[in-house]
Amino acid sequence: MIKLGVDVDEIAFLVSTNKDGQQLQEACEYAGIDTLLKTSSSLKNIPKIAALVRMTEYLYRNERIDAEALLGRVGKRLADIDLSWYTPLMQPLTVLDRLVREFGYFEADKNILKLLEFAGSFGDIPTFIEEFESSTIGVAEHSVHGANIMTIHGSKGLEFGYVIVLDKLTRPNSDKSPLLFHYDDTLFVEEILYRMKGRDHFDDHYARLIASRKRSEIKDRKNVLYVALTRAVEGMIVVRKEKDSIFDEIGISPLKTGEIEVVAPVSEREQKKTQQTTVKISHYGTQEIIKEEEEEEKDFNAMLFGSALHYTLEMMVRFDLPSLDRALVSLQNRYGQQLDREQMREIQVRIERLIGEGAFQELLYGAKVSKERAFAYSGELRQVDLLLEYEESCLVIDYKSSKKHHLKHHSQVQGYKKALEKLTGKPTRGVILYLLEERIEFSEV
Repeated sequence: MIKLGVDVDEIAFLVSTNKDGQQLQEACEYAGIDTLLKTSSSLKNIPKIAALVRMTEYLYRNERIDAEALLGRVGKRLADIDLSWYTPLMQPLTVLDRLVREFGYFEADKNILKLLEFAGSFGDIPTFIEEFESSTIGVAEHSVHGANIMTIHGSKGLEFGYVIVLDKLTRPNSDKSPLLFHYDDTLFVEEILYRMKGRDHFDDHYARLIASRKRSEIKDRKNVLYVALTRAVEGMIVVRKEKDSIFDEIGISPLKTGEIEVVAPVSEREQKKTQQTTVKISHYGTQEIIKEEEEEEKDFNAMLFGSALHYTLEMMVRFDLPSLDRALVSLQNRYGQQLDREQMREIQVRIERLIGEGAFQELLYGAKVSKERAFAYSGELRQVDLLLEYEESCLVIDYKSSKKHHLKHHSQVQGYKKALEKLTGKPTRGVILYLLEERIEFSEV
């Protein structure tokens, strides 16, 4: 059809199941045919989006198989790509944006914007990947150029210029239920019979129900075929299997009638398509921002200070001054060459303020205290700064030395809460504990 000049946007594939549609889309991708899968409304079923997310997962977990989908699409090897910019602490939005720019393959696709918008809600890569797997993000309207792929049921009431009807790729599902339900005209269950092989040979009533059921099934299958074979306006192709075909019901055989003719010249369609997708970019000057080098340096210093603060809190046996004195010795041994005397003093002051905070000491009362508590959830290893376990509940506390990325912090602790509630079976609260320069601040999640 395409060689004869048919616009791929005017073609629709009709399949029997959602799984058939996904297999067909993969085949079309390998053949270089653009498609739009409409058997599912989820963004995760678009191959180029799925490949991009899998590449993000590769960067985090270093499982090479996760990178293969994207590498295969762009025809590159890992050795050809510079990934030195990546760090595990990067936000999912930043990683995805960098990958899009690095590969340059996903330009002019609004679905990428939807993915970036979704990723912007998460502060860490594991949570983003987990939520994406269970997401049902709608595909951007008119964002994908290509042939439609949909189930026959989904095409009911619609018409397309050219239709390709595919036979069912998998075998028909057999009814293995031990019970046989008989319905009346109002779909009320009149009888429930025990299904038994050979029962129709000696039970006439059972035989009549089986025969009636088979007639209804045949009628339903023919109605589905009627829908499939009446969606085309200009041309239709039927792809039929030799054995176990859904078209056996109507005795269809190979035939050809008429010729495919394109109503609008290709040049006119291409011109129209170009007019619709062309975007004029204007230059509005340069925004005054901090130099990237300075910002990166500040971020590095802040990360180093935060890591040292966390380490000191981890080294404290109890939250009291004697434990702090011993922890400061460990701090000096580990970070003495990286932090100056003023930064070391600042860490001591902030922790002393935390120890003297009455609200914090009340949280510790009666709780089993676990520091840097590691746990596995959904195949991922996570670690919380401080876990307080009470008899009937739990409290997750996450230390932060700055409020710069407070939305990221909130999302991270929210993920900890969700995981620990399922693992412990106890109601779990979350608190972000900001050890700021001048004060201690509690933020309930």
